[in-house]
Amino acid sequence: MILDQLHFEEWVRVNSFLREHGFTWGSLVQNGEEHQYMALDLYHMSKKTYRRILEATAAISGIYQKAVTFIQNSPSLFPMLHLPENTWEAARLQSPLFSYIARMDLVVRDEGETIKVLEINCDTPTGIVEAALANEIVCKHFNKPSPNRITRAITMAFEKVRLDYGIPDEATVFFLSYDWHEEDRMTTEFLRRHSGFPNTRYLAVKDLRVSEKGVYTAEGEPVEYLYRLYPLEYFSADRGPNGEPIGDLFLKHVADGRVKLINPPAAFVGQCKATMAVIWTLHEHRHPFFTVEEHEIIERYFLPTYVTPDPLSVPFVAKPLWGREGGGVSIIWGDGGVIEDRTPYYYQQPKIYQQYIEMPTVTIQTWEGPYTGSLLIGSFLLGGTPAGVFLRVGEKITGNLSMFLPVTVDRVINWTSLGFLDT
Repeated sequence: MILDQLHFEEWVRVNSFLREHGFTWGSLVQNGEEHQYMALDLYHMSKKTYRRILEATAAISGIYQKAVTFIQNSPSLFPMLHLPENTWEAARLQSPLFSYIARMDLVVRDEGETIKVLEINCDTPTGIVEAALANEIVCKHFNKPSPNRITRAITMAFEKVRLDYGIPDEATVFFLSYDWHEEDRMTTEFLRRHSGFPNTRYLAVKDLRVSEKGVYTAEGEPVEYLYRLYPLEYFSADRGPNGEPIGDLFLKHVADGRVKLINPPAAFVGQCKATMAVIWTLHEHRHPFFTVEEHEIIERYFLPTYVTPDPLSVPFVAKPLWGREGGGVSIIWGDGGVIEDRTPYYYQQPKIYQQYIEMPTVTIQTWEGPYTGSLLIGSFLLGGTPAGVFLRVGEKITGNLSMFLPVTVDRVINWTSLGFLDT
C-alpha cells in the first residue's frame, strides 16, 4: 500500500535509473503483492564503526580459513556436519582461500564496540549488486559518498582465482545460475562482467550437461572452470530426468579435478553452519589448535553455538545447516514463546543452536511511511579481503522481504591506510 506518494514517485525515478544499470529487483512480488525491497534512504555510519566492521571481517575470516582446513583434514567430522556423502571427496579439496566471494552477517552495536557474526554465506552469497552498484547510485542521489569498494574487489578476487587456479587466458570461464531467477542471473552477470577474465560465458543451470566423460554445455563445449551461483548441496541432490544420479557424477568430476569450481568446495564446508559449532567447541575447550590470539578473536566476535540446544539458556536461535534468507530459523524465547519461519525445505533440515543476540533497530522511510525494523549488517570478503557492507532492515528473523538500506559514512574511507584495498 502506497501512503507516501511523493516518496514513491522519487523512488520510481531512482529505481528506473538503477534498472537501466543492472539492478532490477528494487521491489519483489510475493503472494501476488509487490513489496518494496530497496529503501530510498541512507544509513549514516561513522567511519569508526565502518573501520571496526572491516577489521572484524578480516579477523573472523582468519578463523574460518583455519577451521575449514581443520574440518577438511578431519573427515570423521563430515557426518556430524551432515555433509552429503557424495560431497565428501570434493569437500576434502584444499584451496588457498576457503572462499573467494563471501558475505558475513553481523550484529553491530554501540559504534562497533560489540560485533558478533551470526553466520557466513561463503558458497553462493548475494547482495553484491546492491552493495556495489545500488549503494553507489543512491548515495549519489543524496550527494553523499559510498564507502564500499565492491566492484574493484571483485576484479581483484577473480585475479587471485586466475593465479591460484592457473587459468590460461585462452580458457573459457563459465558463470552459472538459474536463468529464470532475476536476482541470481543479474548477480551472476555482474560478477562475470567485472571478473576480468578475457573469455567468459553465462550458462543457465538447465543448459549444463553431465556425462561419464565430463561436464559440458548444451552445445557440447567442455566446462572446466565454473563460477556457480548454485549451491553445492543442490548439486549433491541433482537427478536426471530418469532419476539417474547426475549429482554424484558431477561431484566425482569435481573431486577428480575435471571441473574447477568457483567458489571452491571448501566454501561449501564453511557454508555449513555446523562449522560455527566446531569453532566454538574448539574455543570452549581452549584447544591448542587455535592460538591465544585466535581464542581472543573467537571470544570477541563469535557466539556460543552447538549442535544441540542443551548447553544454551533462552533465548537462543535454531538454524538449519543450509538455511538462507532466514528460511527455517526459529527464535526460542522460553515459556513457549517462539518466532519461526517454517519454509519446509529449510525447516526440516538438521539444525545448529546459537545464543541469541538482539539486533539494533533503525527507522527508515518507505512507500508506506516510516518503518522501524531490526538492522543486520552484511560484510563482504572478496579475495580474502574486506570490501564493503550491505545493510538489511526487517523483522527479528531477517527474511527474503527484508529491505536493502544503502549506507554512507561521515568521512571518506582511506582504504590504502587500512591495508585492505588500494583506492
